[in-house]
Amino acid sequence: MTALRSATNDQVTWASGLSVIAGLWLLISPWVLGFSDMQSPMWNAVILGIVIAVLAFIRAGGWYSAVGLAWINLVLGIWVFISPWVLGFSDRQAPLWDALVVGVVVVVLSAWSVWASSARGTTASAA
Repeated sequence: MTALRSATNDQVTWASGLSVIAGLWLLISPWVLGFSDMQSPMWNAVILGIVIAVLAFIRAGGWYSAVGLAWINLVLGIWVFISPWVLGFSDRQAPLWDALVVGVVVVVLSAWSVWASSARGTTASAA
């Protein structure tokens, strides 16, 4: 049982750690990709990048049973993916592709984190 717990903790750490990187990328992407002059996609990326990175960092830091944080990031990843159409910047290539790619990455990594927690048999309570 300890080996299973360790393996799932490692999976949660990896998935959440990679989500931190995705969140940090989203945070800096308006300047790297050159759309910092567009208010809507820039603020969307900055705010969501911070929130995704912070939640994933907390989870990666050992709150393995706080699966609710991964669920929140999964929902935020869906928002990132659909935000170009909701916020009206789907006609601009850089923020569109940034949102699509990062949204998919965050959804996949968050789902992996949730799955690893459920394989371990954890609950939504804090560790």
